[in-house]
Amino acid sequence: MQINTRNYAAEAAAATLPREPCNGHPFSSFVAHGQKGSSSGGGKHPPTLNKFSSHEDEESDYNKRAFDDPLGVSSLQPIISTDGEIHRMSRSSRFPVQGTVDEQANAANSRWSAYKSSVMQRFTSSGTIIVSVNFDIVSKEPKGKGKSVIAAHLEELEDPDKGAREELKIISQQDYVTRLRELNGEITQAWLNNERVAALRLTVKVAKLLLDTSVPQFYPTLFVLVTDVMDTVGNLVWERIKKKAETDESSNCIGSLPVNFTADDVRQEAKDTCNNWFHKIGSIRELLPRIYLEIAILRCVHFLEKSPLPTFQRLMMMARGLGDPLASAYVRLYLARRGLAMIPLESDYLVSGLKDYLVLFRRVLSGDFDKSIFIAGIQRQLHFSLVEPVIEWIMQCIFMQADQEAIVSLVETFNQWNHQGFHDKLGIESECYLVSSVLHYLLKELPSTFVGNNALKLSKMVKSCKDSSMSQHLNYILLGTKLCQCNSPRELRLLVLNDIWKVVTEFSSLLEYLAVADVFIEYALQCCSDNELKVMLHDIIVHVRKSNVNDEALSFLESIIFKLVTYYVDLAQVLTLDHFVEILDVFYGDIQKRVYKHVLSMVSRSYDTIKDPVTRNFSFEVSRVLHDSLDSLSSDDDRRQITRMISRFVQLVDFGRDVEQHLTFLVDCRSKFANMDPVREVVVHASNRLAATTFQGSKSFHNRGTIDFVKACITFNEITIPSINNAFVRLHLYVETAEVALLNALFSHTEGLLKIAITSLQDIQVENDVKSGESEDVISFLRKLLAFLIVVPGNSGFGALYLLRGISNLIENEQWLANGWHKVRAFCGILSTTTALAQEQLPYHVANDHVSSNDELFFGDTAYQEDIASTANFIAEKILHALDEIDDSEQKGHQLLEVSSTFLQAFSGHYMDCSREHVSVVLFFRKEVVLFGNVLTAESSRTCFFREVGTDKSVVLISKVFKIDCRLPYPHGDFDRLGDVYNYISIDIIAKKIL
Repeated sequence: MQINTRNYAAEAAAATLPREPCNGHPFSSFVAHGQKGSSSGGGKHPPTLNKFSSHEDEESDYNKRAFDDPLGVSSLQPIISTDGEIHRMSRSSRFPVQGTVDEQANAANSRWSAYKSSVMQRFTSSGTIIVSVNFDIVSKEPKGKGKSVIAAHLEELEDPDKGAREELKIISQQDYVTRLRELNGEITQAWLNNERVAALRLTVKVAKLLLDTSVPQFYPTLFVLVTDVMDTVGNLVWERIKKKAETDESSNCIGSLPVNFTADDVRQEAKDTCNNWFHKIGSIRELLPRIYLEIAILRCVHFLEKSPLPTFQRLMMMARGLGDPLASAYVRLYLARRGLAMIPLESDYLVSGLKDYLVLFRRVLSGDFDKSIFIAGIQRQLHFSLVEPVIEWIMQCIFMQADQEAIVSLVETFNQWNHQGFHDKLGIESECYLVSSVLHYLLKELPSTFVGNNALKLSKMVKSCKDSSMSQHLNYILLGTKLCQCNSPRELRLLVLNDIWKVVTEFSSLLEYLAVADVFIEYALQCCSDNELKVMLHDIIVHVRKSNVNDEALSFLESIIFKLVTYYVDLAQVLTLDHFVEILDVFYGDIQKRVYKHVLSMVSRSYDTIKDPVTRNFSFEVSRVLHDSLDSLSSDDDRRQITRMISRFVQLVDFGRDVEQHLTFLVDCRSKFANMDPVREVVVHASNRLAATTFQGSKSFHNRGTIDFVKACITFNEITIPSINNAFVRLHLYVETAEVALLNALFSHTEGLLKIAITSLQDIQVENDVKSGESEDVISFLRKLLAFLIVVPGNSGFGALYLLRGISNLIENEQWLANGWHKVRAFCGILSTTTALAQEQLPYHVANDHVSSNDELFFGDTAYQEDIASTANFIAEKILHALDEIDDSEQKGHQLLEVSSTFLQAFSGHYMDCSREHVSVVLFFRKEVVLFGNVLTAESSRTCFFREVGTDKSVVLISKVFKIDCRLPYPHGDFDRLGDVYNYISIDIIAKKIL
């Protein structure tokens, strides 16, 4: 059998498709539209943080941009309508004021529904609630049931305390809620039964429940439930009067009211009915139920008056008569709710009502209501938090539709409340009238741009509010958050920071101080220089030294570190900041591990090499701490994450030309990260890279120093690789190191590494009990090794092909390759390597002129050619034996195709073997292949056709092997008459039939 002579260059040229250069990226429509790429420049700060541009500039850039991808549009960009008009989202678009009365009411109700859910979740009462009312509607039984009125009155005269005790009822919160929801349904049912007076009386009793503030923490939930009942009654009254306006006494439809009707469009009878309802409610003796009922039907004012504003102002004045701070606050909340649905553009009545309430609220702050608060069993601070939903909602309503001019006017109004003259007029002795909680929600509603332009004025307002309704540091946090969201005028930035920091640095509480510092560190990063940042870090470390740092304080310090690490592009710049490392030393335990992971993650995400020694040493120490923190209780995900980051850090380290120091660093990594196989693998790769870099630097001419260093790298790898647990990783690293050794003309190291790799294959069965999936890995490794052996010089003492024969013997003897189809693939690889070595010109060579491969060493050597030929025949015989061992017909079909392709590439001439009774193989290696009595016509090594020329017996054999229907009569074939073509079937079709 003769080995085929091949021209690799011609084959590569024939198989290469024609190519055309591409000037631009095919997916880059942005470039196609003429946009030039922007240069990142490697600046100090990310572009999103240090860029200060006006909205006009952004809009100009946007109008110039031509884009096709709608998903590429940022959420901050304007929305383009179909007519090309640009619409920007503004504060006024949060709540529409256009539409009918019904539409406005529905929109307001939707907004309240979302808000009340958060209120009910925030304020709940655990345990039981004591109910104290004249008529216990919660228990469904009137007081004194089963007794006459006279008897009940006599008992009350005999024992006055007994009556008071009977008025108290203990009920769980869930039962309370359930009963109120039932009452809502009962009132609706009474109304539908034309029992409107009864429904009104029941509603009044429900409203009286809000007189009871004995369980303050339940009051917000109670308010939500009671106002749901009020809303139901208000809707029923509205629908009744509207029906009166649209029908006559006989319920005949007269005509529907206009969409935006006025009082002039309403029939007098409907007006009389409406007035009657207001008079009935006005006759209620208790002030609180009367206000709630009138607010509930306030929408009906549209039937009587052109503008409901005077009625709102009157009700807000009536709320002054409520002396309980909690009840007085929530009445104003209900009135603001109704105002949002009816007069959303009006806010003066809300401002005046808030001003009135703050007179009462200041009494709470001064301690006038401490006795009642103590009786309720709560602290004063909890009482303040109960009022926060009221202030928040009123502030939202005030600023809902406010434009820029209105916002300026409103802020000026609130700022005037701090003037001492205003306090003297009211006779109040206090440092400020504007309480902290009101200022907090004022800041929350202000646009960020307004806060940035008026930061100094707002800072002074925050400084003047020191009452206990809300901690001052929360207002500073909110102010700082708003400042970070906008671009403050440059001339105000430093003034604002100095004004705020003078107050913040005097905070006695470390937690409050760090909470504010956490926000203003970000502000300093965005708007100030490194000098201000260093001053703040110095102040932070001074406060930390003076106090005991707990976990909560560490969480704020952690956030500060995250901001610093995220803001700077290069870790070296962060490390140069004063006190940064000192702050890191404060951390301990899990928080320290979390901070170190974040710092190392910043390093691992970088694409730049680490050349700075400070950064390198710091990162190494961080990696060592994280490595030592792993134990048997660590999660697999945590272990993988830390291992990946450390491996990436080792890859990025670069000592430049000091390769010896780099190798010393790798030795330290091998020692410190002994429990991480991936890190040792990266260390071996880095060592090989050092050796290859040294070879390139020497320009293929080593001196004594460079060759010694390369030997040190190879020796380092020979020591490191055996410590890796994964056998397959070791095999690949041995071959990689052997490649580097051969590149540097270290033949003895190359041969030794290859021997170790081949020998290590014998240990795989013992170590891993190789399965079919791992056998695929073994075959893949063998083919990689065989490809490398093509350029490895042969050993004249043991023979040029002794490594190939060693691999062949290993494949033959080891039991983990006993399944024949793996063995066939392995032997096909050996055959391809053997025939490649027979060529006068090898397909590739080592990039070192001092390394001569076998085509140069044994050129023209007859013994070498005979050795290759005999080895090829020997391997071909092994392949045929391996084919016999395959029992699975499907796998045999696959391997037959691979063997055919390999033989076509390897041999020319013919080979015949008829020694097996169930397999007859006749191979003609020029253009035809006869397999199992069938001819495969090969136009090339990869394109084959199937031709039937066999006997009847061979047809039966084809059916068994290929599972093809071959029952058609065929004439007896003659191997000398190959020109008789009867049928062609593509090899791909055969493979599909096999599968």
